[in-house]
Amino acid sequence: MTVTADDGSGKNADTTGRGQTFPEALACATAVVEGDLTAVRPAGQGRVHVTVSVDQWFKPSTGPATARFDLADPAVADPAEAYTTGDHLLLLVPRRKGQIPDTSQGQELRPMRDRITRTLPEAAHTPCPPEFQ
Repeated sequence: MTVTADDGSGKNADTTGRGQTFPEALACATAVVEGDLTAVRPAGQGRVHVTVSVDQWFKPSTGPATARFDLADPAVADPAEAYTTGDHLLLLVPRRKGQIPDTSQGQELRPMRDRITRTLPEAAHTPCPPEFQ
């Protein structure tokens, strides 16, 4: 997950040059879900549409069994980061339209689930900074 790939300060460099704490990342997220990607299709202009068969909703706390998201395509920045149908991941969908979603997969899932669960109460009282809206 991009937010966690840091120097240990809890900050993540953003295109504006300002770091974002993990509670801010959660506060700025429109959705945080874990599940399987059942469809991935290009949407043009650096965007991708993904459909997720949701195993767990973190934010909001409940939602439909299948969710569709219009996201900034991470493959634009790094082709190795492209989404693939069948991927099981934890997806943090940012509020800011051009920001690439943060994802966790494989061995990262359990620690990230725990971190999200621990941090959500704080994030509920954390404002989303204007540069991440």
